[in-house]
Amino acid sequence: MTTKNKTIFAGLIMMAAMLSVSFTYSTAFAQESELRVERTDRPNYFGTFLVGNGAAVGEDDSGWRSHFKMGIFETETDDSGHTEYEVKRGVFAVGKQDERRFYSVIPDTWEVSVSPNMKSFDASGKVENQEGEIYDVEISGDEISNLQHGNLYYVTGSATGSDGEEYNLFYISALVERNPSTQTTSSGI
Repeated sequence: MTTKNKTIFAGLIMMAAMLSVSFTYSTAFAQESELRVERTDRPNYFGTFLVGNGAAVGEDDSGWRSHFKMGIFETETDDSGHTEYEVKRGVFAVGKQDERRFYSVIPDTWEVSVSPNMKSFDASGKVENQEGEIYDVEISGDEISNLQHGNLYYVTGSATGSDGEEYNLFYISALVERNPSTQTTSSGI
């Protein structure tokens, strides 16, 4: 790979990382999750998030844009350094803006495990759309880079429907800790 191609590739990765990390909880993204979590129950959007932007590819090689966001919190770290997380809420979106389908994460079905030093992660669980279609989702990520408040991963996985229909998933993903910043002001007294 030439230096110019490496620079372009690095730029694309950084753009994806910035999109993943700076993704705010938009109304369009929240449509499905609004069914499960009332606005007053959200803790000011701070905490640990697993987010990703990428694509879902069907068995016929047709592809759609896809992104996801899950609010997670650490439940335990074992002696070897593996950390387990519980999923509180989340949503996967597939398709274009005007034809987007939303799949709410079913929190109690999800397991998220992060390796020591956050070099990789595995996550699996179920998602459901408004029509009641349920998909089993499995994703795994390998670290690409360290971020200021987390890590950037290349993620692959699959989503399998109850009818056996399968989609391959590809994301650039970030596992980030978003903390509120404390600002102080001084009065000129």
